[in-house]
Amino acid sequence: MNSLIKIAVVLAFAVLASGNLPQIINQVRKAQLQLIMESKASKWPKAMRMSKR
Repeated sequence: MNSLIKIAVVLAFAVLASGNLPQIINQVRKAQLQLIMESKASKWPKAMRMSKR
């Protein structure tokens, strides 16, 4: 977990240094929306139902 935090911090400083922060924030928002849309319950497989006797 610590290595992921270190990588995120390095990437954040690199983005700030390059001046691309607004573009990166926009890409992150698009990725978040895509994850939300893909995780909706309508895309989950339907549960099996018990047959009536």
